[in-house]
Amino acid sequence: MIASGTVIELLPLIEQCKNLITPLDHYLLHSSSQPSSALNDLEIETNKLDWDSAFAKAETDLPLEKEMLSGAVEGQFLKMLTAISKAKRVLEIGSFTGYASLAIAEALPENGVLIACEYDKFTADFAQQQLAKSEHGKKVTIKVGDALQTLDQLITDGEQFDLVFIDADKQGYQDYYDKVLDGNLLYKDGIICVDNTLYQGQAYSPNEVSDNGKAIQKFNESIAQDSRVDKVLLPLRDGLTIIRRVI
Repeated sequence: MIASGTVIELLPLIEQCKNLITPLDHYLLHSSSQPSSALNDLEIETNKLDWDSAFAKAETDLPLEKEMLSGAVEGQFLKMLTAISKAKRVLEIGSFTGYASLAIAEALPENGVLIACEYDKFTADFAQQQLAKSEHGKKVTIKVGDALQTLDQLITDGEQFDLVFIDADKQGYQDYYDKVLDGNLLYKDGIICVDNTLYQGQAYSPNEVSDNGKAIQKFNESIAQDSRVDKVLLPLRDGLTIIRRVI
């Protein structure tokens, strides 16, 4: 039990932490390039949707919620990384309503290609409708179904990519990563971005965590020990790991 006097002493520190954290996301967005009107519209349409009802139509056991949409700052980061790397071919594993897909597509050249893997047909159809509103949407092809099967087909077809973005079911991360590296889907010096690698702080929590948290912990440790790649984990939103294939 914490004494009441101790609580009173901690209140100013708690208030200071709150004042530091609360305005951070708004300040980051204010200080970054602003999303295009198409991205803003896509975010608005995603937030307008009744996701409780949408989940009833979904073909997945994973709950669907608007918070799964990549944020504006992360979208601009992915767009910037695509431009800096001069990527022409991008693979996305887990597209939800297509926000990250469109952000990346906006930085691709006219002949650029983004193949997005999405398990759920409802969200894939929704994303396709939104992408069609942008001139860059034509660069995106959404493949519906089990991502591992899609990856197997891409491997069979000899496809390779400059950039891979993984933002799907957390317990599948290791399998997706292994398919990309072992299946030679990523060019040498190509980049993999993996979202949610801090997973609500569970990645480094000393306490008992959820199954997703455990999966992220194991995945992060696996990446840290993988000599085939250089990597850095950034505290952007819920954690974003940048990985470069060196072998």
